[in-house]
Amino acid sequence: MSAIRRIAAIVTLAMVAGLSVAAAQNYPNTPVKVIIPLGAGGPLDVMVRALGEGFREQTGQPLIVEPRPGANGIVAGTACKNAEPDGYTLCVLLASNVSLNQFLYENIPYDSEKDFEPITNAVFANGAVVMSNTVPVNSFQELVAYSKANPDKLNYASLGPGGDAHLVLEWLKNETGAKLAHIPYNGLAPALIALARGDAHLMYLIAAPQIVNQVNSGELKAILVPGSQRNPDLPKAPTFAEAGLPQFETKLFFGAFAPAGTPKPVVEKLNSELVAAIHSKGFHERFLKLGGYTPVGNSIGDFRKFLAEDKLRGQDLVRKANVKLKQ
Repeated sequence: MSAIRRIAAIVTLAMVAGLSVAAAQNYPNTPVKVIIPLGAGGPLDVMVRALGEGFREQTGQPLIVEPRPGANGIVAGTACKNAEPDGYTLCVLLASNVSLNQFLYENIPYDSEKDFEPITNAVFANGAVVMSNTVPVNSFQELVAYSKANPDKLNYASLGPGGDAHLVLEWLKNETGAKLAHIPYNGLAPALIALARGDAHLMYLIAAPQIVNQVNSGELKAILVPGSQRNPDLPKAPTFAEAGLPQFETKLFFGAFAPAGTPKPVVEKLNSELVAAIHSKGFHERFLKLGGYTPVGNSIGDFRKFLAEDKLRGQDLVRKANVKLKQ
């Protein structure tokens, strides 16, 4: 490259960088759309709307939630990938969408590392394995024995093939030899109704207040929680290790992303505003006080590091669950 061309290239890059910085300084000047992979009214929708209140207070612009459920988050992920990378379309995705799908399906229409710009991890969700009160046992060990004695009697619910609720129970089956059929439900509400009726017997889900209340009322039994410590909201439920299971690692998280190519200054501005909203008193009052979630709100670099680690966890979970899916 000639000296003149090098100078021209440097000038062009400087102009682009200057425009990006100027755009970030004026950003946002219209509402920001947030694509989510689950339906309206669920915890993810509630969380983004709560975040949106803080975002609006800080920037003057709201977050507009656009639910795009379907295909284990592939619909939402693809829509996010194909959006204009200008900072006015974001997405909040789950572990299953960015850490599991690439190992579950032979081909998916997005690359979770190349097609998204990580912004921040918003929250971790506290998981639990719960059991219907209609099952005549009180622990996971008793459940395994009961299922082997009654191999065609028990099942577990999920929100669809390929999600955490599916893979964790398949892993438990493989580890223990438990006899459990898989029944996917179209949403959390019908799955919980099935658990209460005894049509479904087991489920891995977020230990939100509704679940804690159902456990405390005796409608459900909490029999396992992941991690190295017991959940203070479900103090009687042992950890996987306490139940004699191998070391178990999974992270239920809600993370914010932008389409690849979104200008770096805009992504940095988004990180700053969203982290501030996550750690605000208002977000605690609107969402975190509901229980079941731990705020994160980390830097872009820390979120990237976490995603790399979670990809390895996802690969390990899919391998142990021995699940492969077709679109």
